[in-house]
Amino acid sequence: MKTSRFDSFIADMKDIGRKTNRAVRSGARSLAALPWPSLLAVSIGLALILSIVPLALTLFVGFLLLKFLAAALFGSRPAQIVE
Repeated sequence: MKTSRFDSFIADMKDIGRKTNRAVRSGARSLAALPWPSLLAVSIGLALILSIVPLALTLFVGFLLLKFLAAALFGSRPAQIVE
């Protein structure tokens, strides 16, 4: 029974490899067909997405933790303004 399970696993891995290879080749053909200005726009857009989104998420989590820390240290109610 172990060999049939292993053979099934190997067959699945080969299938995944073939599908990944086909997807990469298709992507490479699509990139090769793009004109230079479109390729530049795609590259800049991808760079912005990969650099700005993680930065925004990190800053959001950092400020949220800072807010929770400040609320824990100084109390959760704002001070009353005396006129």
